[in-house]
Amino acid sequence: MSKMFKLLAILLVISLLALPLVGCKALTLSVVAPIDRATITTSTVEVRGTVSDAKATVWVNDSIIAVSKKGYFSTEVTLTSGENAIEIVAARGKAGKWKNVIGRTVTVTYTPSE
Repeated sequence: MSKMFKLLAILLVISLLALPLVGCKALTLSVVAPIDRATITTSTVEVRGTVSDAKATVWVNDSIIAVSKKGYFSTEVTLTSGENAIEIVAARGKAGKWKNVIGRTVTVTYTPSE
């Protein structure tokens, strides 16, 4: 086997081993609304944000939320009087095999308007 052929074979093997790493960017989650520590005067609040992988699963307070092809998500959450913690979680994979799990907690205070 010539040296050139061995070198090409080695480069091919390295490329194939590195292939799974390409495109494996870290999952990111951004919550646009509501603003953390905000005071809300209505009984519901819209939770909006983006996730870097449109195929990721997003939960808001344990309910799965639809994600658009561009990674946007939005849902309404019903508030109780006083402080409310809203849990937003995103992950890749399937049930029981979740990967890249990332979460945010936004706390708002619901003070009904009189």
